[in-house]
Amino acid sequence: MNILKALIKQLLGAKYERIAKSLSACLIAFLAIRTSEIEIEIAPSIFFLTATAFSAGIMWQVLNSSGNAERMIGLFMLPFGNRKMTISIVLTFTGYTLITKTFLVLTIFFTVHEWSAVQIAVSLLCACNGCFIAAAWYTMTKKRKLLPIVFLWCAAILLSIFYVQDLVFFALIILTSLCLSVLRLLTEDAYVFYRPASARQLIKHTKGTGSIFLYLLRYLITNKNYLLNTAGLCLIAAFLPLILGQFEGLYVMPLGFAILCLNTPICILMSCDPNLEQAMRVLPGQASRFCSRYCIFIFFVNAVLSSVYLVGWQIQNGGVGGVEIIVALLIAMQSAILSVLLEWLHPIRNWKIEGDLWHHPRKYIVPLIMLLTAALIGMWPVSIWILLCIVIVECFSLSLIARRI
Repeated sequence: MNILKALIKQLLGAKYERIAKSLSACLIAFLAIRTSEIEIEIAPSIFFLTATAFSAGIMWQVLNSSGNAERMIGLFMLPFGNRKMTISIVLTFTGYTLITKTFLVLTIFFTVHEWSAVQIAVSLLCACNGCFIAAAWYTMTKKRKLLPIVFLWCAAILLSIFYVQDLVFFALIILTSLCLSVLRLLTEDAYVFYRPASARQLIKHTKGTGSIFLYLLRYLITNKNYLLNTAGLCLIAAFLPLILGQFEGLYVMPLGFAILCLNTPICILMSCDPNLEQAMRVLPGQASRFCSRYCIFIFFVNAVLSSVYLVGWQIQNGGVGGVEIIVALLIAMQSAILSVLLEWLHPIRNWKIEGDLWHHPRKYIVPLIMLLTAALIGMWPVSIWILLCIVIVECFSLSLIARRI
């Protein structure tokens, strides 16, 4: 219990204040949706799949968080029982995932559709199972010979969600999966969750090379979740033309460029590394040097995603010309400039793990602005040249500020 309390207080606050904040957010979401009388038909399989997949995804992020390194160093220096440590870590991360992330999503599902008490109970069981199987799979992926079992386990869960209609039988399957996860975790060494060197510690050796691009590149390589998010956006960029191409008679192509700007990990690199931010603000000339290169780095990533989108659009719909390429470059540059300014002026602080950064409401500010810009370009194509003038003025202004700094 001492280990459990120590971990919970580190993630949820000394007085568990994050529990009250999360439950308040759930209540606000419930009242807002209820008063608006929004009703949506949702299949139970989609409900259970969301509860499982979302919880498992967040749990996986928590387990791979580089912020856990400092937390684990002190914890593993104390004497502990192997099973007690394992269960304490998994229970703490599960509680954090359910309370701060999953409950809000489930609240939305509960509000927009009428569910029976049995379905609600099964959804909560699916959420818990998602967290525990993510922890079990995390231990199994350390051993390559166990990877086929992970894929079979995942396939079994998906098949049961979509093809088992009887709720009682489905609940028994999920409960069996949960028990198997617990048994797997009890037989695993607790040190599988121990990460002696965080991403920030690993890249400290690159800070003296003088290459900001090398620093950012190695940061992404160290944090493979960031690369995975970018790879996922590449897949979305490939399928977006198929979806947006159905809107005949409307110029919706710019909307795709704006959607692809929602690359949260790339846009929070300063918030992820408080030591880096402190160095940029204290050392003379480093702010302009880093921010300019950081802006170019984000622009390059956005441009790559936009290129995939343009190629997919040309293959599926055709009609890509010079104007579309100019729009892609302008939106990529404008998004990069706004993201860097937001990071510099309003960095995210007092976070516990990277999941807090990834799901912070601030992530939607720049994509929302770019969506409005893309919609404006779609209605009035002359807005392209206005955006071009704005980007040129911003780049010129930032260069003058950098010289003064």
